[in-house]
Amino acid sequence: MKSKWLALSTGFALFSMFFGSGNLVFPITVGQGSEGHYMLAALGILLTGVVVPFLGVFGMMLYKGDLNSFFSSFGKKGTFIFSFLALALMGPFGVLARCLTVAHGALLLLFPNASLLVSSFAMCCVIYFLSVNKSKIVTLLGTVLTPFLLVAIAAISFFGLSQGSTIEVANANAAGSGWDALKMGFFQGYQTMDLLAAFFFSQFVISYLRNQLSAADENNSMLNIFCKSAMIGAGILSIVYFALVLLGSIYSPLLLDKPPQEMLGIIAMESLGSLAAPCLCIVIIFACLTTAIVLTSLFADFLCNSVVSNKIGNPTALLITLGIGFFVSTFDFAGIARYLGPILEAVYPALIVLTISNIICKLCSLKASHWPFTISILAKLSCL
Repeated sequence: MKSKWLALSTGFALFSMFFGSGNLVFPITVGQGSEGHYMLAALGILLTGVVVPFLGVFGMMLYKGDLNSFFSSFGKKGTFIFSFLALALMGPFGVLARCLTVAHGALLLLFPNASLLVSSFAMCCVIYFLSVNKSKIVTLLGTVLTPFLLVAIAAISFFGLSQGSTIEVANANAAGSGWDALKMGFFQGYQTMDLLAAFFFSQFVISYLRNQLSAADENNSMLNIFCKSAMIGAGILSIVYFALVLLGSIYSPLLLDKPPQEMLGIIAMESLGSLAAPCLCIVIIFACLTTAIVLTSLFADFLCNSVVSNKIGNPTALLITLGIGFFVSTFDFAGIARYLGPILEAVYPALIVLTISNIICKLCSLKASHWPFTISILAKLSCL
């Protein structure tokens, strides 16, 4: 495989891994609440929703995708506990379940009487069959699912922005300050959970690149291709985020007092009319599906390899993971958000500090320490 195509397909895969259900919701809420200061609001969410996660990707690359090495300052038991809790929150107890509920919301556009239980079960079946052969996940995401996702997002963004002139645009001189908009975007970026995801998604990508490159090329080409892939993924993610923030700002008068998960639907209906339902359904289901496949595989692998020491097979681990996710999805989007929010608010700043600290230590050949993380956690908890 040519290096340019490898970098492009891997970059697409990185984008699709990060771009899940919450990534369709939170940028629009940021734009809606920016009171016209959408540029600063977009900058805020780009910092924590793009720059910070891809710092995590770069850090993991420096540590050759070895999670134990990256978190060595926690010790072996500490790394195990962190990995389990992080994957549980990103997987069946959090983001995976959230993907199922958001996908159900998309199906309601086409089938108003669709049951959450039925749609979640159907999604779990699809996720299972696409996750069984994990060696093809990156190829599937990068060359099949992501192009469909990008075309659908582009259609909504193009027609939404071109029709936006008919909507009353928020005044940039509104009462809210630009600083408030920047802070809101910054903290909403936590909700994407993409820094947590970066530590684990990177393992998929690094393993994939190793399989594609020969032993002779691995050391020389891998970092170069990985960096190009990360730039492609981050670039696409930034463009999509900015478009969604701008849509949220332009259509803010129509979004007042609307649930976050319904905002994209309102924008699509306004801009696309009769085309909105199928187009939006495709966007949301593909966004949920691409992320859910990876999260399911990651938790199932950890469960199989690290928790039960290969006493069960991967298919069984996938079924257990999806079974838990199916059950948690019955709490609906709001119920899942209620317990995820406080956890992320406490932990995310400390993870940012740890990531930056580990990168500096690796580049300067210093021994990594847990103290930056520990002090950040203690400082945050003391403010609660």
